[in-house]
Amino acid sequence: MAEATPTPDNVGAAATRRGALPTNALTLVGTFVKTRPEALIRHRSGQIEKVTLGDTVARQTVVAINDGLLVLMRNGKVSRLTMPTG
Repeated sequence: MAEATPTPDNVGAAATRRGALPTNALTLVGTFVKTRPEALIRHRSGQIEKVTLGDTVARQTVVAINDGLLVLMRNGKVSRLTMPTG
């Protein structure tokens, strides 16, 4: 089990601030790339989901996960999700 670290005050405040994340689109919330690439995404409904390579999200396939980046593909068209700023 990984050792827990405290959440910095500014991160906790941003994570719970109303309107900090867009609510009208799929949003990348976090990425984990050390061992097996995984990402956390927030659906329009507010549902948070953990995804990995090959998973299907909103009828798109996860084709790459890098630090702060999720790449999706559908019918040959690529879309990229990046972490929100601000």
